[in-house]
Amino acid sequence: MKKFNKVLVLGVIILGAVFSCETNEDKKLIGGLIGAAIGAYVGSEVGSGIGKNITTVIGGSLGYMLGTKIANILSEEEELSLNQKISETLDKNENQEKAVWSSKSDKNKTAIITPLTNYELEGTTCRDFKKIVKVNEKSVEELSKVCRDESGNWKVIETL
Repeated sequence: MKKFNKVLVLGVIILGAVFSCETNEDKKLIGGLIGAAIGAYVGSEVGSGIGKNITTVIGGSLGYMLGTKIANILSEEEELSLNQKISETLDKNENQEKAVWSSKSDKNKTAIITPLTNYELEGTTCRDFKKIVKVNEKSVEELSKVCRDESGNWKVIETL
């Protein structure tokens, strides 16, 4: 699991660096590739023999699809705004107490953030939450695990 966390953190860093200077089509492609790599890694950790090969391919495919959807839905400004709302929600809301986010530039873009559980992990405060991002009739749902970092900020540990 620690190896997966390192891969996830590396993927997020690369994703952030690349997304800061590329076009939307590049963001979609790179988001998909990073999602595919993470999905393939997770899939490769399941099963053995032919089953392991199948779960690697499925994991990579699902990761690619999810990575391209998220990269295609929100602008950089909207992502920042949504991340602020997620942080506020995790700080203030009780488990199962939903919060709603809306884009300032496009009222057809909304999200529902639902904190699920609180727990301690290796002496650190952590929470699981569900995020559903909706644009018109499309929606993308993610389950995420976050923990406080040294500065007290929420840091994503895992997203499914």
